[in-house]
Amino acid sequence: MAKKKVQESTEQEFPEVELCGWSIDESFESDQDVIAYFQLCLYENDSEKTARYTKVDVRPMYPEVKEAFSDWEIESDWEENDFCAFWLRKVNEDGTEKWLRIFNGYLGYMLSWRLINCDEQDREKAEKLMRKYYNHVTSDFDLRKGYHAGEEEESPVSFLYAPEEEITREFLEEHWAVSSYDEGEACQLDYYMNEFRNCVGDPAYVYVHEDDELRKLEIVHIVASIDDQAYYDKLIQDDDVLINGCDEYGADYSAEFNTMFGSYLLWFKDAQE
Repeated sequence: MAKKKVQESTEQEFPEVELCGWSIDESFESDQDVIAYFQLCLYENDSEKTARYTKVDVRPMYPEVKEAFSDWEIESDWEENDFCAFWLRKVNEDGTEKWLRIFNGYLGYMLSWRLINCDEQDREKAEKLMRKYYNHVTSDFDLRKGYHAGEEEESPVSFLYAPEEEITREFLEEHWAVSSYDEGEACQLDYYMNEFRNCVGDPAYVYVHEDDELRKLEIVHIVASIDDQAYYDKLIQDDDVLINGCDEYGADYSAEFNTMFGSYLLWFKDAQE
């Protein structure tokens, strides 16, 4: 019930801020470098790289959170959710509601605080607590910015941005997310998405088994679960969401991707040569 209230508030008018914290045995020049490298560690599933991050352990922080926000109501208790999710609510004098959501995400390597309709004092209190336990805290956790930071030559994810002439099916199979339809049939289609670069206008590919051809596509619309999980879940209840979206967005192709970072609905058109 608490989740529903927060979703309704967010969709109406309440401002929302997300603070994200990591403990990292590494120095970085910018938030986007941290985000790009963080995604790379998870993407490659490289234990040596991932070891530079300390697993999030929220248990020591839990009593301090309850004390710092002692006049807030607990809507969802952290201990009951095995220290994964924690919801707090406070009703202001004018009847409006403030919400605080804390989540231990991304395989336990990142702590997220989402403040909805909160004031600067609430935010400062939250950030002070996070910095006590994590050596990197940012309010600019934008996955797509982090992905695009990889276009720089010295970026840890720059290898994902191969020149077009070097794009082969083998490269895509190794480095990009794949979503296959009609597997085992002559009409099988394999769609490829660069999860580090998946905004409207970005390239994608489809391998057409029947023609033994790799075609370049362009993303015309995307819905990502990381942006709004409730909205994503609502869309996929419609079995025809991909087909209907082709007419709505002027797309030639569509596909759903499910990866370790999230789920995506994508619509594509043939890229202009």
